[in-house]
Amino acid sequence: MAIPSKLGRCLVVAILFVISPLSVYAGEVLDTPPAQPDSSAKYLFYMHGRHVERQGADGDYEYAGILDALAKKGLVVIGEVRSATDPRAYSKDIASQVRGLLEAGVPAKNITVAGHSKGGFMSMLSASQIQNEAIKYGILAGCGVEGSAFRRSYMKFSKRSAKRMRGHFLVAWDADDDVTRECDLAMGKAGVDFRNLVFETGSGHRLFYKPKPVWIDPLAEFALSE
Repeated sequence: MAIPSKLGRCLVVAILFVISPLSVYAGEVLDTPPAQPDSSAKYLFYMHGRHVERQGADGDYEYAGILDALAKKGLVVIGEVRSATDPRAYSKDIASQVRGLLEAGVPAKNITVAGHSKGGFMSMLSASQIQNEAIKYGILAGCGVEGSAFRRSYMKFSKRSAKRMRGHFLVAWDADDDVTRECDLAMGKAGVDFRNLVFETGSGHRLFYKPKPVWIDPLAEFALSE
């Protein structure tokens, strides 16, 4: 007996679903890059701010939730909870991990390095060390304004190292942030491609303490872009 056409189509669809790979990468959260990376996946290094170094990861800074939210967008997210860290030393370690992915065959366009506050500043430090035109960087509230504790480090970096940065940059901050704002000085020194994104949530510097779609979505879109 011939199989009815409707049932036949259903069986074909079912068989194709079983034997065909998923077209969208599921995403995951890792402490370090995989030893055998999938060159078709999109990798995002995400570094938290200094608040977690001081208060830990169980407080009001939802770092684990942020990593999970980014992974759910289809990214392989690499991040760890740091203790007090020297920015230059840590950024060298991140640069080394990025080079490891490149050497393993991951295209530079599939790699993004991002972070908030101190993590954003370390992303710029990493960019000055990696010096790859195709890698993307997300700088979230990472450049100190006049009078803030971050200003001296930012100005020193802008004067001495920013010119070595390469890549594509998304620079984001909240309009009510009185600690950090634009990174135009550093970006201008480097002569790189960058885009400013200003949020108006009223949350200030603390906007990036929680995985809110208002900033998670554009960062994920940036990391997933070709």
